[in-house]
Amino acid sequence: MITELKNPVTEDYKKLKELVSGNNFPWHYLEKTVFNGEDKDDMSMFYHCLLGRPVHEVNGEKVPALPRSASSYFEYCYFILKDILDYNNIDFEVIYRMNINLTLHSKLKESIPHTDSNLPHKVVIVYLNEFSKGRTVVLGEDEQKYYSNPKEDNVIMFDGKLTHYQECPDMDEKRIVMVVNLQ
Repeated sequence: MITELKNPVTEDYKKLKELVSGNNFPWHYLEKTVFNGEDKDDMSMFYHCLLGRPVHEVNGEKVPALPRSASSYFEYCYFILKDILDYNNIDFEVIYRMNINLTLHSKLKESIPHTDSNLPHKVVIVYLNEFSKGRTVVLGEDEQKYYSNPKEDNVIMFDGKLTHYQECPDMDEKRIVMVVNLQ
């Protein structure tokens, strides 16, 4: 259900980890990890959108439904991702979305179960720092739970049609991941 990929841990990758762990990386705050129209309690998070998901409307204005580069760090992160996928002999056609997410400890133990997109895709998650707890949980088609090993530098991949969620990191820890939806 969850495939563990090998990470070549390149020099550029190490620099990315330093960047996102430092004080100068730009983060944006979200009160919820999932916006699906439901009014459920959810964990809050910080995010940095590298490539925005394809949507038909932005701020009330119609736009072509194409992924849009949303950050000056996109190309840098794209080539780091490409290095990881090439190292694992994984090809892809398109990236639909690419984010770096930071989650802090919360009174809630887990985020809302969700899928990232209705489009056919794979989810790739790169664990960019060391923390305890904070696993990614993927629900199989039979609702069985599959758990990631959220160790620093681990990379996982799973089918995006499967519902997933994250567990809360431990007290005084932050969970920093790069999340990619690709086909």
